[in-house]
Amino acid sequence: MNKRTSYVAQPMIEKKNVTIEWLQEGRQGMNRETPKPPQVKLTLLPLLLDIEQAMEVLSLGKTKIYELIETDGLPVLHIGKAVRFSYKALEQWIEQRMQDVA
Repeated sequence: MNKRTSYVAQPMIEKKNVTIEWLQEGRQGMNRETPKPPQVKLTLLPLLLDIEQAMEVLSLGKTKIYELIETDGLPVLHIGKAVRFSYKALEQWIEQRMQDVA
């Protein structure tokens, strides 16, 4: 009887372990597959751009930007020795030049 009892009890224990392992794998799989909500990053433009940023925004070199300040009225703000550009003013200046051409 001991053999039969141990024989019957052993498969039940194995089955139980397999079920527990399967449930644990399922939980881990659910955690991996659960989509995370998208993260939103706000990118704020600075109110004023320095010369390097203006060069990047306008796709122009430093010499050409200074030339446009002198000859074509590229809007610029001098704060002490610093030269700054308003992003909105640059947009308006470009739009105005496009209307003049058209």
